[in-house]
Amino acid sequence: MTTTVDLGLVETYVEDHVTGATGIIERLGRMQGAPGLVDVSDDLARLRAELVEERALHLATARDLGLAPSRSKRVLAAVAERAARLKPNRRLRTPSPLTPLLELEVVRSGIEGKRLGWLTLRAHADDLGLDGPRIDGLVERSRDQAVRVEAMAAHVRGGAFDATSVQTGQDRS
Repeated sequence: MTTTVDLGLVETYVEDHVTGATGIIERLGRMQGAPGLVDVSDDLARLRAELVEERALHLATARDLGLAPSRSKRVLAAVAERAARLKPNRRLRTPSPLTPLLELEVVRSGIEGKRLGWLTLRAHADDLGLDGPRIDGLVERSRDQAVRVEAMAAHVRGGAFDATSVQTGQDRS
């Protein structure tokens, strides 16, 4: 597909994906060791490290294309992620057993968005001078990450509505 590429649009697109990645990375960092997620903490750490690496790749790609994604959007994403924690899930003083599942569902949505972002860049790889096979690998990696997050969600899903699971610190999956 040979088209005239508007690098301003590419910059906005990459910037928005970097911003989304920043929010998910912040969330994953907070989730590690959280009530209801202790059993999957190592998996969360691995996933977070992969997303940090991929965000750096997005930023390097932007630099290679002569783009300068806004740092302010990434900071805003981190602030928005923190603000999202204020929702009480019907509990103010104790963690809700629903929180681990909701957190994993948000992460899963972020990974799907990331996969779609790689697919879009892949569709324009030739026009942008990007490494298509490398992007193909990132698409596959996103699929693998989604499967892993779903396995984590399956682990906590059974206790999502349990009135005692998180309050007592026990995972009842």
